[in-house]
Amino acid sequence: MMMSEPPYGGRRHSPQRSGDPSYGSPAYGHSPYGASQRQDHYGHQPQYDSYGSYAAGPSPAADLPLAPIHRRAGARVMDNVLVAVFGFALILPIAIGALGLDSPGSKTRDEGGVWTWPIIFVLFTVLSLLPFLYEAVQLGVWGQTLGKRWFGLRVVKVDPAGDPLDVFTAVWRPAINHVVYQLGFFFFLILAVKVFDFAAYGVLLVSLGTLVAYLWAIWDRPLNQAVHDRFAGTIVIDDRVEWE
Repeated sequence: MMMSEPPYGGRRHSPQRSGDPSYGSPAYGHSPYGASQRQDHYGHQPQYDSYGSYAAGPSPAADLPLAPIHRRAGARVMDNVLVAVFGFALILPIAIGALGLDSPGSKTRDEGGVWTWPIIFVLFTVLSLLPFLYEAVQLGVWGQTLGKRWFGLRVVKVDPAGDPLDVFTAVWRPAINHVVYQLGFFFFLILAVKVFDFAAYGVLLVSLGTLVAYLWAIWDRPLNQAVHDRFAGTIVIDDRVEWE
């Protein structure tokens, strides 16, 4: 297996994108990215998990061109900014209310007056539901968001290695990423503003846990998977590299 740079310095396209109908089809026994197929001594394809290993050795997904961490971070920031722009009209009243929490004569500090249920619901929509819909639709159709497209990245399956996402995986990955991660955050937020102040420490802990879940891709081996990638059985690859 070798990776080579294009002689003219431009982007290389895989045979699948160049119009070869046979490349990557199940009848030819390989994924769209050419992941090697390994068989046991009975001629069967061994099953491996999303952690990159199975009985016969490392996952074939480890041979794919894994995305650089700094470009993954750039794509995530870009996607978050795009979602924030669309949700700006919803974020604005929350920001204005937050600025008045400690103003003289305000009861919001003691009673959480600005954190009414409609405001909490709006905040959950902007921080969780909108990013979920934004990512799930694009992953289901293209396998990449606008941010990942800009940075030349693509999300593919671990098993079979390099295959495009099916509908369930395209929905499940962002559900973990944007809904499951946020549930703990909003649980402790509601407790903090509606019940007792010390629940704010729970908000901090959940936020740190979410950050670690993203950063997990830095030290994860061999597939550089974030926590949501491990649960969804996906990896992020460098879409600018032709892999053969």
